[in-house]
Amino acid sequence: MRAIQISQFGNPADIRVSDIEAPPAPGPGQVRLDVHGVGVGYFDGLLIRGDYQIRPDLPFVPGSSLAGVVESVGEGVTHLNPGDAVAAFALHGGMAEQILLPATSCAPLPPGIEPAHAANFFISWATSLFGLREIGRLAERETVLVLGASGSTGTTAIECAKALGARVIACASTAAKRQHCRDHGADLAVDYTTESWREEVKQATGKRGVDVVYDPVGGDLSEAALRLVAPGGRFLVVGFVTGISSIPLNLPLLKRCSIHGVNWGGTVMADPSVVAPVIRTLAEWTLGGKINPAPTKAFPLEQAGQAFTALFGRMSTGSLIVQP
Repeated sequence: MRAIQISQFGNPADIRVSDIEAPPAPGPGQVRLDVHGVGVGYFDGLLIRGDYQIRPDLPFVPGSSLAGVVESVGEGVTHLNPGDAVAAFALHGGMAEQILLPATSCAPLPPGIEPAHAANFFISWATSLFGLREIGRLAERETVLVLGASGSTGTTAIECAKALGARVIACASTAAKRQHCRDHGADLAVDYTTESWREEVKQATGKRGVDVVYDPVGGDLSEAALRLVAPGGRFLVVGFVTGISSIPLNLPLLKRCSIHGVNWGGTVMADPSVVAPVIRTLAEWTLGGKINPAPTKAFPLEQAGQAFTALFGRMSTGSLIVQP
């Protein structure tokens, strides 16, 4: 079958399609999926480069957040049947025409949701919803500041925050990216590359500050955003695209705010029961028109390298998927 196979760590832009052996028939507790879409994320790219804290054994197929249709099921699988559409998670293996997974890694999708549109459910969408609702306790009419708001993680955070009834201030570097944020529901989009951006946020909140910061960016921007948190606010650490921040710990004390890590993957491994309510909410919101999970751009398998180039070059907006 056709797949992206990584034989040596390197630049994700250079990946190519290979012909590899198809997965075997599913064993007890397993399912074999026909893959309809795979999310393109920094985690996958870092695995390809060998820059993540864990390194898969070579060779491996990248792709962790995916969706598809059940082709066959193994003994003991009762909640899935051939023909069912599912969203699924794998440490790697998604960028192939088929994948063999534990049935417990698959969440059924209700009729009416295109499987490829759910390709990012298990990572960027789930991270945003779980981070904002369960960890950040974002409440209706509160204000959330989203950093890196035009990317996949930021765009999903905007839509999830609006679905929760919050007000959203989005940070993005170009006029086109800020318009993208407004198109996806942001109430205000600010240019964080200007010296006056923090003052703009202060004015927009009546100088009170924001209730929640959603930060998938890291770097120098984190401290600046932390200084905008209102008393009792929550700062959510989601990622470190521009580097790991050094935060003065006197700030949360003086501002009477808290800092929380959003580690969706680690949470799922520790307690798989968190998955069902999150995926169920995302499906309900999709069917109800509260969110639109359709990718901004879909790439064929042969152009997977271009997808990662767009992601790491910060040339893309919204979510990207590869369709094997």
